[in-house]
Amino acid sequence: MLKKYHKDLDFEACHVKEALTLIEALQGMRLSFTSHALQELLREGQAEAIGKALKEYRLCFQDVFELAFYGEKLQKIGFRVKFTEKDIIFILSREKAVITCWTNSEKDTHKTLKTWLYSKPCN
Repeated sequence: MLKKYHKDLDFEACHVKEALTLIEALQGMRLSFTSHALQELLREGQAEAIGKALKEYRLCFQDVFELAFYGEKLQKIGFRVKFTEKDIIFILSREKAVITCWTNSEKDTHKTLKTWLYSKPCN
C-alpha cells in the first residue's frame, strides 16, 4: 500500500534519509516527462518556460513537500519550486520522470490540506 507523508505533518527521520539518498542519485540522471505531465504543462500556458525551468532545476530536499512510499521504498517525491510569480509543483518518480506538474500562487500555503490522506510519522 502506498503511504504518503507531507512536510506540514512532519517526515520520519528514516524517510528524510531515504529521500536525500534518492535525490543525490537522481542528480546525474536526465529528467523526463510522462504524457500526463506534458498535458498538464500545455494547460498551464507556459509549457516551454516551465519545462526549461524544470530541466535546469537542481533537486533540493528543502523544496520537498511530499514523500510517497510503497513499503519501505520511496516511490515519488513532491517538489515546490519558485517560478516567476507562481510556484511550480511537480511529482517526480524514482526514475526522474515528472509524473504531473502544475503552477500555484506563491501565496497559496495550502490551508486546505486534506490531512486524512497522509500517514502520520511515528517519530
